[in-house]
Amino acid sequence: MTKEGSFKRAVRQRAQATGLRYTEARAALEKGRTSPFARTRPVEFAELREHLETRYGLRITSIAPIDDDPETRPSGSWIGHYPWTLVVKRADGPPWIARVFSSAADTVGRVEGDAEILRFLAAHDFPAERPAHDSPVSVFEGSGVIVTQYVEGGRPAQSPAVLHELAGLLGRLHQLPAAGGAVARDGGAEEHDGAFFAGRPKQDLVAAMSFLVSVEDAVAPEGRETFEWLRDKVEKADNAEGLPEAFTHGNYHAWAAVGIPGNLSIVGWAGSGRGPRLPALAWLLTTAGEGDSEGIDAVARGYREHVQLTDEELDRLPGVLAMRPLWLACLDYREAVRSGSTPKMDEGWVGWVARPEHAEQIAAQAISSLQR
Repeated sequence: MTKEGSFKRAVRQRAQATGLRYTEARAALEKGRTSPFARTRPVEFAELREHLETRYGLRITSIAPIDDDPETRPSGSWIGHYPWTLVVKRADGPPWIARVFSSAADTVGRVEGDAEILRFLAAHDFPAERPAHDSPVSVFEGSGVIVTQYVEGGRPAQSPAVLHELAGLLGRLHQLPAAGGAVARDGGAEEHDGAFFAGRPKQDLVAAMSFLVSVEDAVAPEGRETFEWLRDKVEKADNAEGLPEAFTHGNYHAWAAVGIPGNLSIVGWAGSGRGPRLPALAWLLTTAGEGDSEGIDAVARGYREHVQLTDEELDRLPGVLAMRPLWLACLDYREAVRSGSTPKMDEGWVGWVARPEHAEQIAAQAISSLQR
């Protein structure tokens, strides 16, 4: 069978397993083939469906990525962005969410830790997704799978009120008591490559460097200056080490929340654990909107209701603000090189990092609000 014929068969299988029309299933798979977050091997939806039905005694009416379905697609997302976060619609009972992780070393043990963390959050009445079963973790073809309860309401539109609520929840999270087990594991790094770069926020810089190294031999001569500049940025970046620590989330921004404003729940705990608390706040401030004083002020007000930053945290805020954008800039650079193009200094996240006034302006606005 030709490569295109094999792809068409995969589309038909996905459409049958998920209930999507052929064109919708094709669009989802096309995006998945080009996504920088694509796994090394696809999830076989029919087999996963059978696995979950057998393990939990269910009858599943459909199973599909959360962003394949217009009814469940997160606001502002696009097809293929959450390919391994699946909505499991059951014949008897409300839907579940199933998250399928990569099959890299010790991922199943880490997913078991995710379940332990969700139980810890429930015990402290923190609004987060909840396990859908007493034994929410299973192994499917070597990959860890966790099932959680589906939260109605979708992702809220970003607004000052929502940002204030999110920041308040982050402050509450950072005030939770220290605990052992998975709660004490290193955390705070971006979770999408968790099996390889799990741990403290500084792992984002390790990942960023790996993105660059992976394409170093393919960089065109005209792209070498940008490559060297990015590598230097990564080597000199503030990794937030030595700052006050707490149990923290790995990717805390508006897309980490689902539900109705005023009663939001935080999801996506694969990158969570103990680490410097400032990076999570910095990322929320960054995504609150460049130059949006109202949004930045809402974040600062919500967080300071629970946590007072130290002088050193305030001093290092501009550098820590740049850490996640630098991770994204290196990811953008890698994808550009892989596609045969030469990244430019004024494009995307590379352009963001190239203009340090972004972080400086956000930090100045945030510090002004945090100190009121």
